[in-house]
Amino acid sequence: MNWIIITAGGNGKRMGLSENKIFAKIGKRPLLYWTLKVFEESPIIDQIIMSARSEDIEKIKEILRKFLVKKVKHIVPAQETRQKSTYYILKTLQNVISQRDLVGVHNAVNPFVTTKEIENVFKACKNGVAALLAQPAIDTIKITDSQKFVHETPLREYCWCAQTPQVARFKALFDAHTKADQERFSGTDDTQLLERIGIKAVIIPCSRLNFKITYGEDLFRARENLKFFLENNV
Repeated sequence: MNWIIITAGGNGKRMGLSENKIFAKIGKRPLLYWTLKVFEESPIIDQIIMSARSEDIEKIKEILRKFLVKKVKHIVPAQETRQKSTYYILKTLQNVISQRDLVGVHNAVNPFVTTKEIENVFKACKNGVAALLAQPAIDTIKITDSQKFVHETPLREYCWCAQTPQVARFKALFDAHTKADQERFSGTDDTQLLERIGIKAVIIPCSRLNFKITYGEDLFRARENLKFFLENNV
């Protein structure tokens, strides 16, 4: 069975919004609608579990009812961070999931992943390998020291911008999050936690439409990209 965890615990402050950005309108529908739609329609996804702020849960349920989203089985309260929210969900799944089931983690504010990209990243998880969607870097990347002096300039051909979903076997993902929790390590994404327990993650290239909506200009970009996405999501 294939599961997807959708983390939706944001608040919209960086975008200057008075509510969670998952409710911001894109094409006259809430951003969350577009994120849920693609997983609902994906034949490779069996169940969806979400984390969200307690005050947002009823509004999310209204979206599920209005747009007939059936795959969302549970919405659990978000924790202080995305990482803690994901770990909380993994702990709740322990008794209802096979250790070998595949689990993907996806940002609720990445609405434009395609069904094909979802299929590709899940199918790439085999022989103990994890997988994530990512885009090749188009800018030169600079690695700095703590004083902001350039320490290294990696070759751009080896640089990628990580997106979601990020997918692994349940046991691997649970073990990675458990270790991070025990050591109070805060990572930037799930594959970083997997790397810390020796699980390699393979990159599956994805469209630049699959990006995380974080700032106000990102919302403008998403609205401009909607038509192209709908025409090319195959």
